[in-house]
Amino acid sequence: MKTLPISIEVALLFLVAIYIALAIIFGLVRGWNYLKGIPSEEREKEYHWHNERIVLTLAGFSLTALSLFLSIQLKELPQISSILIFFSIAFSTLVLSSLSLRLRVRRFSIYLADVFMNAGLLSIGCGFLAFFAEAVSWYDGSTIIFVILVIALFLASLINQFYFDRYTKYWREGEKKK
Repeated sequence: MKTLPISIEVALLFLVAIYIALAIIFGLVRGWNYLKGIPSEEREKEYHWHNERIVLTLAGFSLTALSLFLSIQLKELPQISSILIFFSIAFSTLVLSSLSLRLRVRRFSIYLADVFMNAGLLSIGCGFLAFFAEAVSWYDGSTIIFVILVIALFLASLINQFYFDRYTKYWREGEKKK
């Protein structure tokens, strides 16, 4: 079996870091005027009340997965360290997403909540990819499917952050009709 020139853990950590950096840049460059003027504090609470529940549920899932991997393979802790890193990152970013929704200091924290939520989802996907890559093989079907899914999640999340202003506008109009 061939070895890769870079470890999967390092490559996936770079992927998550690149996502967070690009998403924040998109928010500062593309959505700053929208975030500065459109949302009002009264509407923000109504708009994002459901996101906090979703984010905390996902944080609970990543914490459960983290504890499951720890309890099953406690003797092989060095072998599963990359999996533990990604689920720890997922838990941390999802909790940060919840906190930025709750403790809004500036309107940009609404945008950061989405960035952290998507980074948490990407970290969960990377954790499962690292698990399948180490447990099975790079050439197995499940590993290839997770590679495709992680890349698709990365691209879809960046596109979502790039069009954040349009996304929130359409979502708000849909809520008005209900």
